[in-house]
Amino acid sequence: MNFQDDPGAVFREAASEPPPPPAQLDLDRIVSDGYRARRRHRAFLGGAATAGVAAVAAVLAVSITGLPGGTGETDEDAPDANPPAAEEVTDPSMAGYPYSENWGHLLYGEGYQHESEELMQVKEAATAAFGDLLVDGGVWDDPQNLGEEENCEWILSDPTYGDAAQDEYEQCMAYDSGANVGVDQRPGAYGQTYLRSYRGGEVEEQDQWLRTIFEFEVALPGGWTAEPGPITEQLFPQHLISDGPYFTDEAPEFTTEALDDGRTLMVADHGCAAEVAVVYPNGTGLRVTWNNCSGTDYPLDLDALTEAALAMPELEFDTSSLAPVGELVEVPLGWVYDEDEWAFSDEAEAQAEATYDEALDALVRLYPEATLSNGSSVSLGQMYRGANMQRSYSANGTLPFETTIDESTGDVYFDLRYYLPGGWIPGASDTGFWDPHLTVCKERFECSTEEGDDGETWTFEERTTLYEPQFEEEDWDPYTEHEIYLTRASAEGWAVGIWIQWQDEAPIDRAMLTELLAALPAPEYDADDVPTVPAG
Repeated sequence: MNFQDDPGAVFREAASEPPPPPAQLDLDRIVSDGYRARRRHRAFLGGAATAGVAAVAAVLAVSITGLPGGTGETDEDAPDANPPAAEEVTDPSMAGYPYSENWGHLLYGEGYQHESEELMQVKEAATAAFGDLLVDGGVWDDPQNLGEEENCEWILSDPTYGDAAQDEYEQCMAYDSGANVGVDQRPGAYGQTYLRSYRGGEVEEQDQWLRTIFEFEVALPGGWTAEPGPITEQLFPQHLISDGPYFTDEAPEFTTEALDDGRTLMVADHGCAAEVAVVYPNGTGLRVTWNNCSGTDYPLDLDALTEAALAMPELEFDTSSLAPVGELVEVPLGWVYDEDEWAFSDEAEAQAEATYDEALDALVRLYPEATLSNGSSVSLGQMYRGANMQRSYSANGTLPFETTIDESTGDVYFDLRYYLPGGWIPGASDTGFWDPHLTVCKERFECSTEEGDDGETWTFEERTTLYEPQFEEEDWDPYTEHEIYLTRASAEGWAVGIWIQWQDEAPIDRAMLTELLAALPAPEYDADDVPTVPAG
């Protein structure tokens, strides 16, 4: 499985020390709680006021949802990272970019990331265009939303920065002021290509959640169309602006105007909310949103919002890696982000629990002393409007084989996840990052896919690693660590996968795990509940 499939693997993969005793952590429950925390603390990247929350949200988002680039490779090491365009792009809407871990940033030193010139350019332009709007609307205190100078002043006296102290100080001050802006790479055609944009906005706490008041997105050419339609990653190309209902049950008043300078202006007036889109002659696009439908503190001034959007200049970006997408693999329609309504529903939780009750019955028939936790329903994916999601059930358990991990001895631990139909295809991607395949063949793993009986697809990912002392002063015995990710995809559209880890010898291998997964029942779910494209 990839990191999206097994969020616990993110922490195991990143840890420099041996992993914790398997029986002591319920990683699936931690992950489930993490989704709830992420929903409470969703925030835009950037900005001093939300830096701590954004950092936590970013860790959860990247770690849990398995963003591409999760193999630990750098851009320079990764295959096909930012290759030149294979052919001329004649239709930008049917083109896209490769995923690039460092796109939108410049690297300084060992792993230090700062905003690129493009990102800073967007930040400065957005601050100038939207500053007065945010001040007049009561969102900002002053036009620059300046952070306090003392937040960065310590850098000048820190000897670790040396000659780079002044540059670091200026970067800190720039980051600590103005519009909140972050880079965004989102999948097109379920990860067969990627769209690039710069996004920013302002949020506020409301009943333990964060409510988006203002949002803007500057889209680079590629993967989207100016034709209005549902804002959702289920479609390719995607739509820049929607003319359908979203903030309320009614469709907005929608207008389109061709301006004399070659720009196209589109406005969707929802009453308590509005979206304004500008398409520029160079193929870039802008969407600006003001949402006051869930509150009364920031009333909408549509004329001011439109004026601010038109004040945003046409910006030039590096599109050298933009390339036609070519022939696309057909992927079953996926689910869309629903603020965890499905995952938190009584029906989904009951179906998850019933699924794992039946799975435990099958498991103990093979291994009477095995354990399995209660199942929970979890949506996997990014959490924003129109994002593709996977619906899954998650649980963990133990098999009655003794192993020692981190000097603690206990039964072998495993994660067991069911995947419901929608938004994925069987097998493993060999690109090193997430695409339409259910799993990813990660670095240092041996992977294979086999077709089984009744149209089933079996995907095996295995790694065996020998750890032994590297220095004379180290006093510990060598050991061998084993990991297997095994996924069984049914012809009916659902799948079940197991991640298991143990040290040294245990009666566990591919054949044994294949028998185990083959014995598991189909998940309980409503087959009539299928994904649909949202209206707006």
